[in-house]
Amino acid sequence: MAIMGDLSTISTVNKQFENAGAETECFEESEWVQLDMKLIDWSYMDFSRTVQVTTTIHSIKEVIKKWHGGKIARLTVCKETFSENNELRNENSTLKDIGIRGNANKEEAPVLTLMYDFKPDGCDNPDPILMY
Repeated sequence: MAIMGDLSTISTVNKQFENAGAETECFEESEWVQLDMKLIDWSYMDFSRTVQVTTTIHSIKEVIKKWHGGKIARLTVCKETFSENNELRNENSTLKDIGIRGNANKEEAPVLTLMYDFKPDGCDNPDPILMY
């Protein structure tokens, strides 16, 4: 009898989901974008990652920090070109929130260039040789 009760519950939930219609947002396929991350004054440290458009700016900054060994203060990330108008300040925003669209096929993900700069933690006048 327990099995019939479980099947009945599943059936009820399925009907509720079907009847929700427009009230329930459908699950979207993941959209992917390739991020080409470029340090503004030192191309030796450029790198790429493919991520979903639901990735937050905070998560992207964390990836950059890890790439540089975690010793980063005052990290600035900009979309396409390094300028104040293009700075990605709201760390809670996702790539999708800032208008980035991806591709469902990860292998064909569009490329987005992110320019970044930072000061090494505890250093006012950084020497690039000592950063890494």
